[in-house]
Amino acid sequence: MESASSPNGTFERVYSQEEKAALRGEVFTHRELVGVDFAGADLRGSRFQGTSLVRCNFKDADLRGARFVLCDFTGVVLTDAILGDNRFDGSTFADMIGVEAPTQTLIEKNGGTFLPPHASSR
Repeated sequence: MESASSPNGTFERVYSQEEKAALRGEVFTHRELVGVDFAGADLRGSRFQGTSLVRCNFKDADLRGARFVLCDFTGVVLTDAILGDNRFDGSTFADMIGVEAPTQTLIEKNGGTFLPPHASSR
C-alpha cells in the first residue's frame, strides 16, 4: 500500500484514482477504516453501516446521498466534501477536520452527534 501525505496527516492509498471514481453506491458494513484516503472519491449513494472511520480523508469527495448509520468518525477530514441528501443516524463525530458550522448543522439535523473535542464514543 502506498501512502499520501497532506498537512492533515498521512493516508493509505487503498484505492487508485480509477477505483475512487467507481465507488458510487458501495456498501461498507462493520468495517474499521483507519487512515484511508477517499480524497476526490465518488461515494454518491454509498452506505456505511456500523463502520469506524478514523483519520480518513474525504477531502473533495462526493458524498451526496451517502448514508452513515451507527458510524464513528474520529479525526476525519471533510474539507470541501460535497454533501446533500445524507443521513447520519446514530453516528458520532469527534475531532473532525474541515467541518464548518453549516456542515455541522446539516450533519446534526440528519441524525449525527458531535462529541466534545478529544472525546471517545466508546
